Amino acid sequence: MTRSARLYNTSNTNPAVLVVGAGPTGLFSALSLAINGVSVRVIERNTTYESRTRGTGLNGRTLEALASVGVLAPILEHALVIPRMRAYAPNGRDPLHTWDFLKFNEPSPDVPYSRTILIPQDITESILRAALEKYDVHVELGSELVGVEQDDEGVTAHVASHLSGSEMAGTGRIRAEWLIGADGGRSQVRKSQGIPFLGETPEADVTIVASLHIENYEREVWSVWGGVDTARVLLCPLSPSPRYSMILTGKHVQATEALLSGDLKVVQDTFNWATGRDDLKIIKVDDIARWRPNIRMAEKFSKGRVFLAGDAAHTHPPAGGQGLNASLQDAHNLAWKVALVHKKLAPRSLLHTYDGERMPVITEMLDLTASLYRQALTKEAGNVSTAKDIPKGNTWNRETKLNMMGVNCRWSPIVVDERTVRVEAEAIEAYGIAGGVLRAGDRAPDAPALVDISGAHAGSSAAGQITTSLFELFGPAHHTALVFSAHDSMGASATLRELDSYNSIAPESAPPLVLPVLILPADSGSWGRASESGYKVVVDSKGHAMEGYQIRQDDESIWVMIVRPDGVVGAIVKGSEGIEKYFSGVLVMSFPESLNNIHVDSAQILRANCQRDDGQWDSSDFLLNTVLGNIDGQFFWDGQNFGESAQNIHLVEGGVLVADLRSEDGGTKEAQVYLGERIRNINGVLMYK
Repeated sequence: MTRSARLYNTSNTNPAVLVVGAGPTGLFSALSLAINGVSVRVIERNTTYESRTRGTGLNGRTLEALASVGVLAPILEHALVIPRMRAYAPNGRDPLHTWDFLKFNEPSPDVPYSRTILIPQDITESILRAALEKYDVHVELGSELVGVEQDDEGVTAHVASHLSGSEMAGTGRIRAEWLIGADGGRSQVRKSQGIPFLGETPEADVTIVASLHIENYEREVWSVWGGVDTARVLLCPLSPSPRYSMILTGKHVQATEALLSGDLKVVQDTFNWATGRDDLKIIKVDDIARWRPNIRMAEKFSKGRVFLAGDAAHTHPPAGGQGLNASLQDAHNLAWKVALVHKKLAPRSLLHTYDGERMPVITEMLDLTASLYRQALTKEAGNVSTAKDIPKGNTWNRETKLNMMGVNCRWSPIVVDERTVRVEAEAIEAYGIAGGVLRAGDRAPDAPALVDISGAHAGSSAAGQITTSLFELFGPAHHTALVFSAHDSMGASATLRELDSYNSIAPESAPPLVLPVLILPADSGSWGRASESGYKVVVDSKGHAMEGYQIRQDDESIWVMIVRPDGVVGAIVKGSEGIEKYFSGVLVMSFPESLNNIHVDSAQILRANCQRDDGQWDSSDFLLNTVLGNIDGQFFWDGQNFGESAQNIHLVEGGVLVADLRSEDGGTKEAQVYLGERIRNINGVLMYK
């Protein structure tokens, strides 16, 4: 699956977003943005597409993300599920132990994709590219980023084009509003922004990774031979047959030039030596390379209009299979935020939550995978040919939290939870284990067997109607607001109307920003007003939604669960105040119509005429320096005295405060904040909430 590089075309339109790097992270980012209607270009320095197996394990959380962008079906067509591992005796032939390496729960209504699948990265990329091409977005091969400049309005990328190898065909520039660096551990994007890559490259035994074709060998288990005191081989089947991924490591392993060249005889002899057998014939070497442990994380994942995702932001050992999965979750978290801000439907402050939500997750992931690496690929793992307790130990088994179902962002400033209030001193556990109380910031559960009665006639029943699931209602380009009501009530209808009102800020021709969904209990009988209201109305025929979102049967309240485009529960709230609080952090609403003559004076005082509840008007003012601060050229709420480090302070249409704020490097940055996020008109008085 290769394509020759093409000349860099300077006539191509300048996109809203430039994605650098055409691996899974870059492709998923681009696809999510395209689905959101955002123009995007993808450049890749290599002159051919990926042909290596590389990241092969996709967990359930990642499968949910892939389903949301419409590519899960072809992924599953090429996938294998191999949960068992087998260790061989010193003669290389006699099975010593066979055990469950990956422990799975059976699929359930709330977790339909419970198993980790194996699929070579080159196939994953080809599927993502095919989906992206439906939006007329094509990877521009042989296009190497050589420099990045950014200003208040956008980013200028300097690109060199290559016909093949290092032969340069020309240079050019791409102008974009935003740039996503998904260009790997040696990221040119990260280097161009001067972002430190903190961590270590520890000393380790030689490790060789390869993609091999082996004749007539079993494909139902992972195979393990030997130990790191001499040589250990891990062999994993991949599609299509007879493809395998091999890891070879140990104190006696040597990365010779002949071995790394892929010489078939040398690879075969080395394999025979390490496994102790000579009956397995390697018929092809797709790729082979030396791998070195690199445990690092960028000091920050964004700088101005430039973002880092995947290996450009963090690198880690392959143990635990978290790398590709964590990288796609980066992209899933980032894309919808960039899309909303680009469309001027969200405040710039929304983009700050990318760092805030992902960095704690990656910090814990690095600790976890480094520990697993030390166990599995170093002397701590012992010798599988003699260790009798392998099936019982932790070294060769995988923790439940590695399925990422418990990864969360409960601490995020944009999540709102009125059911389980976060304690101020509560520790952050980003890599949690799924289960327990569902909270804002957690993964949103699925629920099947929802009977769609939208638009049905009043007095009808659920029999014979079309069924759907929550995952079919969720999407990467809209929030889904689930309204749980015991009855088809006026209160529920009012809540649906309120949620739908947030779609008014989008252009009329645009898809909805918020999809309100009324969920009625199975015993609700017939229905009336809601089903004729034009909103999505479903009956929870099996009770899966109520169980997954932990709504009690006897609860007469109207609960609203707002699910973000990345499948995270953004809010668990009861009424209008909670709904408004959540959306004020992620959408730019028009500044309240109950204000006029709004302006900010030279003392950073917000002044306006405010309408009282009785319809009369009063003048009111509010000192913004008491609630707004400046951190490295960005506004932040609950701070103070931003005015001491600000210039050119002014208010623009829609209630957005703009200023040039001093940054840590001594320069200034244009920053903006939507005052409606926290400033309210309460009966004629400007107040902070």
